Amino acid sequence: MNKYFKILLILLLVVLVPITVLYGSFMFMLIYYDQAYYYSEGTNLGSPEYYDKAVYNAGEAGYKTEIYYVNAKEKEIPGLRPGTIEGLDPRLGSDYLVNSLDIYYSDSSWISISFLDDQESSVSFYSDDSLAKYRPDELPEREWIVQIFKIIFGMSGEEVEAYLPAEDWEVNDVFFDQVIVTETPDFAAIHKYLVKEATDSTFDAQTSGEGWCTETFYNESQKIGSIYYIVPNVEISHREGWSVYTVKIDRLGGLYLKVSLGPGSSGKTIPEDEYRAVFKRMFTDLGLPPEKVDEFEFRYSGGNW
Repeated sequence: MNKYFKILLILLLVVLVPITVLYGSFMFMLIYYDQAYYYSEGTNLGSPEYYDKAVYNAGEAGYKTEIYYVNAKEKEIPGLRPGTIEGLDPRLGSDYLVNSLDIYYSDSSWISISFLDDQESSVSFYSDDSLAKYRPDELPEREWIVQIFKIIFGMSGEEVEAYLPAEDWEVNDVFFDQVIVTETPDFAAIHKYLVKEATDSTFDAQTSGEGWCTETFYNESQKIGSIYYIVPNVEISHREGWSVYTVKIDRLGGLYLKVSLGPGSSGKTIPEDEYRAVFKRMFTDLGLPPEKVDEFEFRYSGGNW
C-alpha cells in the first residue's frame, strides 16, 4: 500500500505542480500590472536645448535613463537613417529617423513610402476618394511615377514598371496593396527635389515627448510632399517608495510626465501637491524650469482590472 501511495503522490505532484506554477504566475502578472498611475498631457518647452541638458543632468543626479524612438528602441522601430542632410541636422540632431514620406501628384492622388529600414521600403498609391475603390486609371501619370522612383531608388523605367499596379492588383478601399522595394533609398535626393519644387514649407516641431515631427512642402497652394521624422526621446525615472516618477523629453523639447504607483496599487491615490513637488525637484535637478510643472494637467487611471 505504501508503494502505491508514493506512486499516487508522485502523480499528483506531476499534475498539480505545473498547474500551481501556471496559475501562480498568472496571478502574479495580474497583481504586478494592476497599477494606478497619474499622467499628463504632452507639452513643448519651445527649445531643443533642454534635451541634452536634461540627459546630462540626469546622469549627474543618478536618475535612470532610457533612450527611445516614440515608445520603442531604435532597432525595434521602422525608419531610415538618412545621413547628413543640409538644413536638417541643426534642427533634428544627427540621430533622427525618417519614418515615411508622401509625394503628391494632385490633391487626390499620391505615393506613400514607409521606410522599414535602410534597404527596404513599403510603397502604396493612394486616392482620397473614400467612396470608391482606387482604380489603375486614377494613378498619376506613368512618367511622373518613373521620375519619383528614379530620384528615390535610382531605378530605370523598366524596373519601375514592375512595381506599378496592373488591372488585377488587389485594392483596399483607397489604396493599392503595398509593394516592397528592396533598394537603398536616396533620401538626400528626394529631399533636395522637394526643396527645389517648393515655394514654401512648414516644419511642425511642436512635439510632446514622443518625438514625432513633420516637414511639409507646398508649391503655391498645392501640397507637394510631407516627410515624417522621429527624433529620440529619453525616459528619466526616479523612485520614491513604491512610486516611479517619469519625465519623458524628446530632442525638440517635447515633454510628458507620469507617476506609476507600483504593483497592486489599483485604486490607490496620492495627494496632488505631493507628486507635483517631486516633479519640481526633478525638474530642478534636470535643469528644466520647475515652474512649468504647475502648467501640467494630470489625469488619473485607477488600474487595469
